[in-house]
Amino acid sequence: MPNWVGDFVMALSVVERKAKQPESSVVLIVPEKLSGLGKLLSPLPQIEYKRENRKDFLNSVSEIRRASFDTFYLFPHSFSSAWFAFRAGVPVRRGISSELRGFLLTDRLHRRLAIRNEHLTKEYSSILDVPYVNPEEWKGDLRTEADPKYSGAVVLCPGAAYGPSKQWPEFNVLVRLMHDSKIVILGDKRDKEVSSKIARHMPHKVTDLCGETTLEEVVSIIAGASVVISNDSGLMHVAGYLGTPVVGIFGSTTPKWTRPLGAEVRIASVYEKCSPCFERTCPEEHYSCLKKITAESVMELVSEIRR
Repeated sequence: MPNWVGDFVMALSVVERKAKQPESSVVLIVPEKLSGLGKLLSPLPQIEYKRENRKDFLNSVSEIRRASFDTFYLFPHSFSSAWFAFRAGVPVRRGISSELRGFLLTDRLHRRLAIRNEHLTKEYSSILDVPYVNPEEWKGDLRTEADPKYSGAVVLCPGAAYGPSKQWPEFNVLVRLMHDSKIVILGDKRDKEVSSKIARHMPHKVTDLCGETTLEEVVSIIAGASVVISNDSGLMHVAGYLGTPVVGIFGSTTPKWTRPLGAEVRIASVYEKCSPCFERTCPEEHYSCLKKITAESVMELVSEIRR
C-alpha cells in the first residue's frame, strides 16, 4: 500500500473491488504509520511493513515469506518497495517499471500507465488488474461510526503536508461567511499555526482540534460532518472514502488526477497557464492558482452538497 494517506485511501477503494473477485484472498501490506487507518477503513487482514532499521525490515520480510503469497502488487513506484517484494521471495511481483527497478519485477507495467491527466485509481486498477471504475461511482464506506458531539459540523482541513502550493489562504474569510455554522478544524500539529489564525476570527463558533485528536477521532468526526472543505490532502480523501460531502480545493495539483472519491464532491480550482505544476512551492512566487479561488465561490459549492 502507498505511504501517503490520500494515495492509500484511493488505493484501498480499488483493493476492495479486487477482494470481491471470485477465489481471491487479499492481504494489505501497510506502512506502519498507516496501519491504524487501514484497520479503521477496511476489514481486510493486514501486515505492517516496518523499515525504521535493518532489524525491522528483515522481520517484515520474514513475515511475508511465512505467509507464502502468490502475487505481490506494488502501488508505490519506489525502488525500495520492489526490493522489499523481491527479498520477500513472492513469485509474482507486479508494478510500474520505474526508478530502475524493472529487474526486480516479474510483471512489469509501462510507465505510461502512470499519467497525471487521468485519475490515480485508473493506474491502481491496472496494477491490480481489475476494471476501472470512475471515482464518482464510489458509494462511500459507512463502517465508521460518527462522533455525535460534532454531528452536522462543517469540517475545515486547511493543512497540506506537501507544501504551501496546496494551501488555500482564504479559510479565515470563509469562516466569517459561515457565521451560522458549527465549525471544526482538523489537522496535525504542523497545521496549528494556520488553524489558530482561522479560529480566532470566530472563537465562539470554531473548535480548533489540530494536533489534539487521535486518528480514530478524526475519522469519526469526518464521518458525521455535514460537509468537509479541504485542500488537496489526505483528510480530503478520507472524507471522500467515507462518503461525506466534500469540497476539494486544488492549487498546484489537478482534480483530474487526485479528485476525491464519491458523487457528493465539488471542486474549487482556477486555471492558470502554469498549472498544474505539482510543485511544493510556487515557481512563479505568485500562487495565483490558489489566490484566485474566492471564499464566496467555495460557499456556493458548499451550498450545493451540504447535507
